Amino acid sequence: MSSSGTRVLIVGGSLVGLSTAVFLAHHDVPVTLVERHPGTSIHPRAVGYYPRTAELLATVGVEVPAKAAASGFEKHRTRAGVESLAGEVLFSKEELEGGDELADLTPSSLLLLPQDRLEPILRARAEELGAELRFGAELRSFTQDADEVSAVVRDADGGESVVRADYLVAADGPRSTVREALGIGREGRGVLSRHVSIAFGADFAAVLGERRYSVVHVQNDRVTGILVHDDTLTEGTLIVGYDPEKGEGLDDFTDARCAELVSAAIGSDDVAVTIRSRFPWDMAELVADAFVSDRVLVAGDAAHQIPPTGGYGANTGIADAFNLSWKLAHVLAGTAGRALLDTYDEERRPVGLYTARQGSLQLAVRSRTATEEQREAAHDAMRVTMGQAYPSGAFVADAGADPLPLTSDPRTLRGEPGTRAPYVALERDGAPLSTLDLFGDGFVLLAGAEGDSWAEAAGEAAAGLGVGIAFHRVAPDAGEGRPVDVHGRWAEAYGVGAAGAVLVRPDGIVAWRSRDGMPGGAGGRALTAALRTVLAR
Repeated sequence: MSSSGTRVLIVGGSLVGLSTAVFLAHHDVPVTLVERHPGTSIHPRAVGYYPRTAELLATVGVEVPAKAAASGFEKHRTRAGVESLAGEVLFSKEELEGGDELADLTPSSLLLLPQDRLEPILRARAEELGAELRFGAELRSFTQDADEVSAVVRDADGGESVVRADYLVAADGPRSTVREALGIGREGRGVLSRHVSIAFGADFAAVLGERRYSVVHVQNDRVTGILVHDDTLTEGTLIVGYDPEKGEGLDDFTDARCAELVSAAIGSDDVAVTIRSRFPWDMAELVADAFVSDRVLVAGDAAHQIPPTGGYGANTGIADAFNLSWKLAHVLAGTAGRALLDTYDEERRPVGLYTARQGSLQLAVRSRTATEEQREAAHDAMRVTMGQAYPSGAFVADAGADPLPLTSDPRTLRGEPGTRAPYVALERDGAPLSTLDLFGDGFVLLAGAEGDSWAEAAGEAAAGLGVGIAFHRVAPDAGEGRPVDVHGRWAEAYGVGAAGAVLVRPDGIVAWRSRDGMPGGAGGRALTAALRTVLAR
């Protein structure tokens, strides 16, 4: 049996697995991905990606091609409840209503693009960055010891080989064979309902007219479900439920039955319907008891099943991958201790639990079954996806500061360690720039208008720990080739004075800050100590 080696083996080549491959390859980590299916998804599945996810994709060169591919969906912003597409509209609401008002919060916007169109973009980018992607290859078994993970993989031709890796990332979905092999349990409300996604072809043009929907909730005496249509107005997906306790099963969904349901959702028997495929799945609220098991790390649906109401599942999974990738890169480079990987569980598991609960709350709200208490506990999408504050992890909290709630309105955050580094519009040599454009590769130290001394501190810490630190003084008079704080907002946004400094992790999370300057060599010593803590050195 042949054998090969890599630094990280990813099991699962769907949205989260491919994102992990892109993020790791971006950090120059050799990576091999195995996926049992012969190619990327043929089902639309996830459709919406919130601005924070678009920010993450921007750091690795994916946002621009994704936005180009999504251009046909720019007007697909209406979520509605209808008797059918041709029937009465019961309610209508714009996705991220007031989205233009997000300009002070993020340069990115809601990205509407079916998963079957985003995955090929991720695949191409991963391959461009040097990742090895093996589609049609299935993990058969694996073992791990103190030094490595050893996996047996069966390729499309039936032959088996051994892949040895330093770490394994399980991105193999809600029925994760890796998670189950490790004996990792899950907590939560469990399976809430069972569903089938029916992908079909139909000509929507006459029925829709000028209307364009992101999601349509359909309810009439023939079908209850959720329908989405594409930008060509020729393809769509209808999601319907079934109940095994009533004797219903997947075998009931023949092509003829599926076509009847789709016609009922469209509201016209004159529209020809062609069934393309069916995809069964469970709506569930379940979160793994552990995201880290020695050399195996669990991400995406393998780590958390989130009810799709709210569209948080794919967004949370991509954020998992972004959090994990820089940590793996530093551990593998020897610039961080193994304990840094434990902070992946420490940071992302509370988020998984919270977000899974938010999915359930949104389900109750949108089904009009929510209690007053549940309605109050359901948070808006920007708070869920952008307002997170890790309770603990790879950062150094402000001395004496009270802990933040797990999530807040992101506009109320001021650069607290463990939160997303705020967006501030800047310029460089007259061209638009932002703080977010400075993040994504390595550690970044930002200092205020009177923070020149922090440049020496950054150099001292970088040399002492062997870690690259990019330094930027952010000021209205920063000078040629430097970020210019044209509106004078940076210090306030980051909660520091003009002589203060903020250390930002490669994933755009604030790692540490000094609200004011420090005399002599104290800045270098303080920064070195903080970075040593962050990297578990």
